Amino acid sequence: MSPAIPLAVAAGLCTAASTTCQRAGALRAPDDGQIDAGLLLRLVRQPIWLLGVVSMVLGFVLQATALHFGSLAMVQPILASELLFVFAYLALANPHLVRRRDGLSAVGMAVGLGAVLFTADPSGGRAAAPSGRWALAGVVGAAVVGVLLLA
Repeated sequence: MSPAIPLAVAAGLCTAASTTCQRAGALRAPDDGQIDAGLLLRLVRQPIWLLGVVSMVLGFVLQATALHFGSLAMVQPILASELLFVFAYLALANPHLVRRRDGLSAVGMAVGLGAVLFTADPSGGRAAAPSGRWALAGVVGAAVVGVLLLA
């Protein structure tokens, strides 16, 4: 097994912990209704919020390390498991917040991620795409942006 897989799972765990810790810290911080530089100072005084920041940085380091050992096509779907870990953290911290349909959705997502990884058989690609494909991607991207701007 490639070391990229456990590293990507660990990165997902860390970024999920970051999300939940920073949310918890923000909820505990004194709220005076202002969004200003003082908000950051109020958040920094929350140890759980700081733990979230440390966890986020560790998640980025683990993600970069996973990408060193594995391709983006393999690592990115595993990183999407972060949402599953957020559900798990929420269920542990506050079981009444997570409903049955949330759990079923998480199971569906896990099955879907597994199916994508199994059927796609992600592997390394080419170092560079042919210039014709870049041109096609640019034209299609510009067309989509143009349509969205008109809408």
